[in-house]
Amino acid sequence: MKYQVFSDNEWLYPDSEIGAQKGGELYAARGGDVCFQVLIDKTLTAGEQVAFSFACEGCTLEPYQLLPAYVSENSGVKTHTTQNYDEVKDFVTRKAPFWVYDVTKPVEDGIEEGRAAFFLRINVGADAPVGTYESTVTVSFGAESVSIPVSLKIYRTQIPALQSAQYHMINWLYYPRIATQHNVEAYSDAYMEVLRNYLVNQLDMRNDYLMIPAGEPVYDADGKVIDFDFTHAETVGNLALEMGFTKILGGFSIQWLEWKSPELFLLWDKTVEVTTIEGYRQLKLYFTRANECIERNGWRAHYQQCLMDEPQFNNSAAYRIVGAICRKCIPGVVINDPVESTDLAGGLDVWVVKQAVFEKYLEDYKKLQAMGEEMWIYTCGFPANKVMNRVMDLPLVASRLPMWMCYKYNCPGFLHWGYHCHNEEERNDTCYKVRERRFPAGNAHVVYLGEKGPIYGVRAHSQRTGAEDYELLHLLGQKDKEKALAIIDKVCRTFDDYDPTAAALDNARREVLEALG
Repeated sequence: MKYQVFSDNEWLYPDSEIGAQKGGELYAARGGDVCFQVLIDKTLTAGEQVAFSFACEGCTLEPYQLLPAYVSENSGVKTHTTQNYDEVKDFVTRKAPFWVYDVTKPVEDGIEEGRAAFFLRINVGADAPVGTYESTVTVSFGAESVSIPVSLKIYRTQIPALQSAQYHMINWLYYPRIATQHNVEAYSDAYMEVLRNYLVNQLDMRNDYLMIPAGEPVYDADGKVIDFDFTHAETVGNLALEMGFTKILGGFSIQWLEWKSPELFLLWDKTVEVTTIEGYRQLKLYFTRANECIERNGWRAHYQQCLMDEPQFNNSAAYRIVGAICRKCIPGVVINDPVESTDLAGGLDVWVVKQAVFEKYLEDYKKLQAMGEEMWIYTCGFPANKVMNRVMDLPLVASRLPMWMCYKYNCPGFLHWGYHCHNEEERNDTCYKVRERRFPAGNAHVVYLGEKGPIYGVRAHSQRTGAEDYELLHLLGQKDKEKALAIIDKVCRTFDDYDPTAAALDNARREVLEALG
């Protein structure tokens, strides 16, 4: 049978052709992983038995079947999606609609009908022997098999365990959505089993921070808020810390209704302004109960607080007031939020800034960094265009290179809102719908729904390996910062100026490993 090995940094499609038949050349640090993709000239039947073998000391192989997902519309020029291909043909990969291999289903979960396409992940142990190893990945289909030669060079450099990571990541979980997606009662035993599987996947992706559920308002007979219940926050927070998350973040409590307005409102009651006496009463009660929850569970060293999603320039003053209320009730708390303003100094501690906003106001954010403010980066449905984002009609490198840009800009963390938000037909319609708005394909999710938990998407693998890249760049930067920045410059200069080819990223990553020795 014919086969072809492909980089894990390029998209494959159901109509991709098999070309040169040669093995894979792989380069890995210890304690991390290295991936590649394979197309084989064979059609699989549902339930067919497929087996993989691979031998390399200190390494294990995780095989996944590649399955297609449908891109119904292209990313837009400025935001969301478009059906006008001529507007976007200079930066998208293909004209929508099209199918692309983004789902990676574990082979052990059963084969689905389709082309023999596989995503292979080699986990390299922290103590794996250093050197170059010539091995073979054998794929068996009953009595038939194909042998794929693999050259794996393992470097002495070691990627730190998650608990010692320099780079931090958050992908938001939507707790009620997990219940509906998997048809289980929220916080039942069945739900907690599924939730645990989601947390396992998050940790494997190198998400070390987790936003937990917010406190829930308690009302009296007249509809007045008289208390807040943190039961679900406690349940999830304790589970997360038990499983190995380093930080848990309390959920949002406020919102804006009109981004140009200076007013902010309570998240659970959009009629109450945060700057009123009633707003203060409820927020003081909320954060006091949060502080009691922190103390009761011994979370002080692990807890951070989120206030709201995307404070803007116009409402920055109101946001800072809420920050003061929070700090009054939770002494010493770190406030961590996604923001779109430079006017929030003193209101928060970890500024998670949208990639385009960060570059637009780069000099101001650099001044804040010079004063000791911590900056992270986030991406979401806006802007669209060529700007790096985890979507399915941009080059696949755009899902991994944001972590390289984080190192360039001294931003040791990354956030994305879209981890598991799907339309009803998750594989057949990847442009998430919110009212009349459609988000770019895949922007709202990087995992798919398995029977009892999430299934990796290719872009989720890219985010994990991108986090490992940051750790390598950090190690190189300690040795030779100029060298690290020069290598980054070969593949990306800004969030919309980058080399879209897999070869450029593969070569740059290898150069980082070589420079580390």
